[in-house]
Amino acid sequence: MVNPDEQNLNQLVIYQKSLDIFKLARHIASYISNDKSMLAMYLSMNKIDKYADNLVMNAFGLVPKIVETECEENPGLKLKYAVSIRYFIDRLYQNCLQLESTKIQGKDFVKLLRKELKKLRQIHKNYVKSLL
Repeated sequence: MVNPDEQNLNQLVIYQKSLDIFKLARHIASYISNDKSMLAMYLSMNKIDKYADNLVMNAFGLVPKIVETECEENPGLKLKYAVSIRYFIDRLYQNCLQLESTKIQGKDFVKLLRKELKKLRQIHKNYVKSLL
């Protein structure tokens, strides 16, 4: 049986887009780090692995923040949480810029992620407006 809250989350455009961005970020990190695990990227001294790890961790932070926002009952706190999602989007965008400034293969994938983040910014803007 599906929880009604789960069903509402799955219908949210921002939730679906954040899941897509997490999957894309994980695939990019895997590609540029030669299939290293998250722990291996974290422990690595290689700058590219560090950037890839940051990319995935920031993308991972998006989904729980959206869930936290949707579960909040207080309208003021809900709006505050919704606005704070922008922090993760901006951090992801910065991670993309860092990766593009290094010599990696797969810069086209990083550019694709940046395009998706721009779409997410617009979705986020509309999401916050809907809470006002």
